[in-house]
Amino acid sequence: MGPVSPRPVPPGWPGCHGTVRYAGVTARLARAFKDEDRRDLVDPLGRLLADAVARAVTPGPAEEVLLVPVPSSPAAIRRRGDQPTLLLARRAARLLGPRFHVRPALRMARGTADQAGLDREARLRNLADAMVVPRPAGVRGRRCVLVDDVLTSGATLTEGRRSLLAAGAGGVELAVAMVTARRSPGVGLPFARRYD
Repeated sequence: MGPVSPRPVPPGWPGCHGTVRYAGVTARLARAFKDEDRRDLVDPLGRLLADAVARAVTPGPAEEVLLVPVPSSPAAIRRRGDQPTLLLARRAARLLGPRFHVRPALRMARGTADQAGLDREARLRNLADAMVVPRPAGVRGRRCVLVDDVLTSGATLTEGRRSLLAAGAGGVELAVAMVTARRSPGVGLPFARRYD
């Protein structure tokens, strides 16, 4: 399957790889993982993310790829005690092999409103210039895959990609475990390859 896009497509959207729809059982699993402390779900959700990353990028023979998780807000970190997307990225990197490394390079530069309930335009305004790369040398010239759990409007990934490119990243692909069904109808199984 090719890259998916939210509707409407954000300006400059490069395409994003996702594995399953965020609906029904998968939506319940994602919410349980993030907000109900079900960290035992990191393996199945990490496998979904690894599948999307594998379709987003194939490293060259000696190339390393950085998985950059979308950052959690400081308030969310305090509430949850960790960063769920960082945990998923670490699991995906282990599944994908030694050429994939996790680099939590992005930070929130300012506070933002909760995205739930905001329409696409409000989400884009809410996140405009909200992320920064504090240590640009860590991504400069490097091939990056920006990863998140769910693609909804594309606002979060658009802002993260902008920040990484502004810091000098050599290229930024996008990959998510799940895609909101009403936004991208073409997402679904099968997996790209089997993971052990």
